[in-house]
Amino acid sequence: MPKKYPIRIDDLYKFRIPLEPSVSPSGKQVVFTLERMVKKDKKYYTNLYIIGTNGRELKQLTIGKRNDHSPGWSPDGNTIAFIRKRETTSQIWVLPINGGEAKPLTKLPRGTVSGVEWSPDGTKLLFLFHPLGKEVKVDKKGKEKTPVYRHIKEIWFRLDGQGYFDSENTHVWVANARTGAAKQLVTGDYNDMFPCWSPDGKEIAFTSLREKDWQLRSEELDIFRVSANGGTLRKVIAPAGPKFGGLAYSPDGKTLAYIGHDKPYQDGWGADNYILNTISKTGKDHQKHGLNLDRMSEMITLGDITPSFIVTSPIWEIKGKKIYYGISNEGRQHIVAADIETSEASITCDKNAVACTWSADSSCSMMVYNGASLGSPDELYSLDLNSGFTKQITHLNRAYVNGRNFNVAEEVVFKNRRQKLMGWIVKPPNFNAKMKYPFILNIHGGPRCQYGRTFYHEMQVLAQAGYVVMYTNPRGSQGYGEKFAKAIRGKWAEPAMSDLMAAVDHAISLGFVDKNRLGVTGGSYGGYMTNWVVTHTDRFKAAVTQRCVSDLSSMFGNSDIGWDMAWEFGGAPWENRESYLKWSPMTYI
Repeated sequence: MPKKYPIRIDDLYKFRIPLEPSVSPSGKQVVFTLERMVKKDKKYYTNLYIIGTNGRELKQLTIGKRNDHSPGWSPDGNTIAFIRKRETTSQIWVLPINGGEAKPLTKLPRGTVSGVEWSPDGTKLLFLFHPLGKEVKVDKKGKEKTPVYRHIKEIWFRLDGQGYFDSENTHVWVANARTGAAKQLVTGDYNDMFPCWSPDGKEIAFTSLREKDWQLRSEELDIFRVSANGGTLRKVIAPAGPKFGGLAYSPDGKTLAYIGHDKPYQDGWGADNYILNTISKTGKDHQKHGLNLDRMSEMITLGDITPSFIVTSPIWEIKGKKIYYGISNEGRQHIVAADIETSEASITCDKNAVACTWSADSSCSMMVYNGASLGSPDELYSLDLNSGFTKQITHLNRAYVNGRNFNVAEEVVFKNRRQKLMGWIVKPPNFNAKMKYPFILNIHGGPRCQYGRTFYHEMQVLAQAGYVVMYTNPRGSQGYGEKFAKAIRGKWAEPAMSDLMAAVDHAISLGFVDKNRLGVTGGSYGGYMTNWVVTHTDRFKAAVTQRCVSDLSSMFGNSDIGWDMAWEFGGAPWENRESYLKWSPMTYI
């Protein structure tokens, strides 16, 4: 029997993660992005691959240490457009699918391209472009230089993982698919998002907030329409509120679907469910869909391998009677179908799936999604939309999984008084139920995210060290309905603290956890709760707080999303000082 090895920290460099599947119009092939990490370079690289939707004939399309991403098929199925990024510049490239080299199409100035989409007739490419700010300096190799100082004039001026924003704006552009000649269609000191073509290719819809105080209400986007040749913007009079997800025209071009809600932004990030909405392009007949599910229409299942915080644009069934979109649901992520007449939605995919992004063929009879599972890093899966049959079509990480000695995380359900709760337990290799093991409680960030049925490398590494590891979704998490998510508004630590202690009690009750060797850790909001735990109980022998929050007032002033605390706690620190002090772990040291 072949020797199996332990899971180690540097196994991250062995994973091959498929992303951004794009199904050919015929439904016979899918092109996707494959992400890998290179230890020596300390970088991520992505290349394009193609495989039959039957799981056969895997082939690499682009090679080298590149950042190729966002592939999309031309309507005739002969060409793939994609984005290639080099340092501070990205361009649209095209690749003939039946042979030939990839070639650059556009010659844009330094900046970032995103949201590429072919026109229905295949003659144009729609995209978003963000030019490099004038204040951003680069060296001879094109790498950005760190400035001596920055003059900050905006409330929202940076984002962790992205850095400081420059002074330029993102706008809608169109390029000729043959010559690459590009034209900017929309201007102004505002940002455009989620553009899409009308079925006849004559107009483009997109979202934007074109008001002076847009930075205070950055998610409360409006919908606009513009001619494919440019010109006057026409605002679609839709209910106010966040329009977070991509737009999609109905097959007859009369209706727009989007993900969002019409509630005032007053309960903090992620508290209100984003749902599927439809509205006529003239601003009438607004409808909400999927309310029967009471779930967030954003992919918010956390993982260190699986992508999260994703909204895939709604996909209309070819006859316009159904719309496919995604929800996060009790540690899963499902593709669901909303019936246009009844507005009720139902799950279409494997009920244990964690679907991240997906694409359909031109007849909307099948989809391919990149998805997670408890026992393996992400792979691609095909979904027959008529039968619901799901099939794994890639096995990129099979050799890795087969060569490792580990236990698959086990899902557990328990209660805190009358509240049903869910979690996952990872046991050490060669587990012996008669032994007592040290224990680690791992708390997620967000707070309105969820742990789920993903292969979590961090948890496995901790288990390899001999710990029983538990991760759970206390109240305040998403995936269990709005009431569950809003339970911590204005009181971040409760009832989350009570739920987390119930999780520990449940683990101890199983008989193999040493109650005298308990540890706790977590990042972001999980770091906040780690700090709260150790200042409110002495049952834990060790704690590691990661990228944490310890003082809510300092978070308000220094965090990249600090201004959001005003909605969470009923005002700024100087308006509600007592609440900020009460719910800051630092107060209890």
